[in-house]
Amino acid sequence: MGIIDIVGNNAAQIDAAEYEQKVREKYPSALLQPDERIVFAFKSLGGSGRDHYMLTTKRLLIKDKMGITGKQIGYKTIPYTSVRAFSLETCGSLDTDSEMKVYARGIGTVSVDFNKNVDVLAIHRFLSSVVIQGKAAGEDYVADAASGYGNGSGDASTGIFDLLGSNYAQIDKHELESRLKPSGVLLPQEKVELAFKLEGTHIMTSLRILKIDVQGVTGKKIEYLTILWPSIRGFSVETAGNILDRDSELTLYFNLPSKECSSEGSPRNHRTRMKIDFRDGQADIFAVQRFISDKLLGPDTMAPSEHGGAMAGYNDTGSGSILAWLGDDSRMVDPREAEAQFRFILQSCESVELAFKGRRDMILFTTKRIIFVDKQGLFGIGKKTEFISMPYRTITTFSLRSAGSFVDKDSELCLWLDFDDVFYPRRSNEDDPPPPPIPRRSYLEIDFQKDKVDIFVVHRYLSERLMRVSGHKMKPGPCGVMIECNDAPPGTKPPDPFFPFLASYLP
Repeated sequence: MGIIDIVGNNAAQIDAAEYEQKVREKYPSALLQPDERIVFAFKSLGGSGRDHYMLTTKRLLIKDKMGITGKQIGYKTIPYTSVRAFSLETCGSLDTDSEMKVYARGIGTVSVDFNKNVDVLAIHRFLSSVVIQGKAAGEDYVADAASGYGNGSGDASTGIFDLLGSNYAQIDKHELESRLKPSGVLLPQEKVELAFKLEGTHIMTSLRILKIDVQGVTGKKIEYLTILWPSIRGFSVETAGNILDRDSELTLYFNLPSKECSSEGSPRNHRTRMKIDFRDGQADIFAVQRFISDKLLGPDTMAPSEHGGAMAGYNDTGSGSILAWLGDDSRMVDPREAEAQFRFILQSCESVELAFKGRRDMILFTTKRIIFVDKQGLFGIGKKTEFISMPYRTITTFSLRSAGSFVDKDSELCLWLDFDDVFYPRRSNEDDPPPPPIPRRSYLEIDFQKDKVDIFVVHRYLSERLMRVSGHKMKPGPCGVMIECNDAPPGTKPPDPFFPFLASYLP
């Protein structure tokens, strides 16, 4: 215990077995389950405080004494099944405390500061073993036996333009895996599939996304951030452009809970997205896309939609309208031609069922997701193209609006997605009122050309896809809800009411 630990409220580690015995004696069969064990125990204020933090075999359990006397006590339980991400941060040169953060559904972020004597890597190994289980590890995938998803050269040399642009390079995954496993950063059964390095390292493994962030001038302070695959709700890859824009990009969209921020020029949730820039020629962006698709969508072949393929063989005659071209309204095109054109971005078990084309961009409705193809540059003839993938499970709500009259000649599809990507823009002038927030990828709107798209085909298709279970069968009706029709002739006495005392109020 030191003055720094007391001022900073840094928790100190205490004997877990001894503290478990005290808990069971004081709360027999009340606080801990019979088969539950305390693996790590900590006490606030460097060991002299009154609050306790316990990592058991089943949950994070926090004992919080409140008030001046401490008579009121709160017991907060966070099951490991509720955890979407967690991070451990080692102590630095001047910053002598380490930190644990747990991102859990509902409650948000739980943070605990430790003193310098706590082995945070041991906690990282334990949390990895209890949190990353079952579906938390993502979908199964089958990599090519020879090359998998590609490998880097191991050359992490960085030029001035790469440092200024924060451009990562792909490194040798086998060498990295051999260095991380002995230290316990990776689980014994965990396999590194892709790894990228600049100052820190982004690692995509068979079980998670692991970001190792080296901080400070000395690099002594290191954060190990684990994000579970199911927390990723969508992603996009962007190819490299011409001479001035030489890097490709990957963006991952999360639904991690975090404290809400309303500052101008900031996202509402700073854990919404993770962007990684890659050096030109130093990463296979389509191998990255293929691996993420396999981990999020799985290797299964989805049953075809009853309403998919309705436009197979459709002869596209163009927009035929200058207003539709100026408004970038999309029209239906042959999904088989679109599938042949974009086969390189699809899984081998994935097929295109509906396809739409605007002035230069395209939208693909596949058996597993919606893909937005955004061709950039003047008139879409540039080299840079972004491919945005949103799995159907990410879509929480959709609506279709028919075309109006006179000026409003296009119909619209609106999609609400399961992550908070809202951004608060800055005011152009201090005297102006704050501008409205920008939803970014949280809400997507697609304009359709009125006479080129049957919106009810789109409605039937999305209704079927979003109400399926694992893409193979429809969800059952709501359990316990009964809808009855009373066909009894007029004047017939109704059956006895469920609550007899209400009989006197019935006619």
